[in-house]
Amino acid sequence: MPIEKIKIPIVPEIMRIDTRTQAIDMQQIDNRRFMYNPDTGLLVLGRQYAVTSLMDSSHAGELAAAGITKDYDAFVRGWVGAGGDYPVGVVHFAPSVDARNIELFDRAFDTLKMFADNGIMYGTVIRGFGKEWEQPVSAILTDMWQPAAKPSVRKQLKKQPAAKAVRQKTNHQQER
Repeated sequence: MPIEKIKIPIVPEIMRIDTRTQAIDMQQIDNRRFMYNPDTGLLVLGRQYAVTSLMDSSHAGELAAAGITKDYDAFVRGWVGAGGDYPVGVVHFAPSVDARNIELFDRAFDTLKMFADNGIMYGTVIRGFGKEWEQPVSAILTDMWQPAAKPSVRKQLKKQPAAKAVRQKTNHQQER
């Protein structure tokens, strides 16, 4: 029986989240660092930064501020957020994940699966993962659902069979 996860709200301060028992909505994140340990399920979200703010910390600094001072390299790191040029979000791995580094690649893939359980959507952009600099999450997680598009009235009208006009055949020529 799957464990019912507790949905927690996104707050501007550093967040320490146990993804095995807690859930978030990634779409509520504007722009912040993430650090995720796939072995423990611990997700640390750095402070929420405004687009114009000057960043005064680092991944390591925010991880330490969350109370984690060991095993820095066990965490997959990057940036996450939604809005602006990325209306359904972006997950940016920093440093980039090279497909030739199998261990890091597997850990980053687990990170994407965790985000899939926490609000990334079909059109979310993934940066710095594998051989492509930027790609949609659906190119990596092929089971991502595509949102149902409501067809426009114009498309619905085009699909309706056109009624055939029946013309009476008349002979308008005079007989000779």
